[in-house]
Amino acid sequence: MAGQAAILKDKDIQNIFQVIPSARNKLLFAIGIYTGLRIGEIVRLETDQVVTENGTVRNKLTVKRLKKRGTVYSDIPIHPKLRSHIREYVTSTTLGTWLFPSNRSASGHIERVQGHYIMRSAFDALRLDGTSTHSMRRTFLTTLSRMGVPLRTVQEMSGHSSLSQLQAYLAVDPEDTRDAVHRLRY
Repeated sequence: MAGQAAILKDKDIQNIFQVIPSARNKLLFAIGIYTGLRIGEIVRLETDQVVTENGTVRNKLTVKRLKKRGTVYSDIPIHPKLRSHIREYVTSTTLGTWLFPSNRSASGHIERVQGHYIMRSAFDALRLDGTSTHSMRRTFLTTLSRMGVPLRTVQEMSGHSSLSQLQAYLAVDPEDTRDAVHRLRY
């Protein structure tokens, strides 16, 4: 769909992890690619959402989203690779309230714009056209859909209020349609 953030390929994801220099920024990307959260949701994560009081990584990430009709909670299982990035970050920093703290911000955590800048520098270093922080979300949602995960399950994790909202995020690859036809066995 024109004007939407590009979907990242597997090789792009590997390369992005290679060019990001710090454990914090790698975790920022990992959360985006393994949970589908928006960059504004990522930078506002509190430490206790991902790590227990004794320092172990939680099994799921619970995200609170304010909607027109009330509060919605999304539970997103923590992927083993994301778990590894969380552990690496947790051992390399002093944890406080915010997972991504900032002394320069009135909120106490890095701002959405700084998150955009961090990811933009990685995308630019690799000359990935059409990418933005929303590429992480679109990649997560599209990949799950292409893997055959029920759309209702994907919708639960994404926080979209309807399947039609979710479907606007999902990219259709011409190869997907070819594969769909070739699956017919009659």
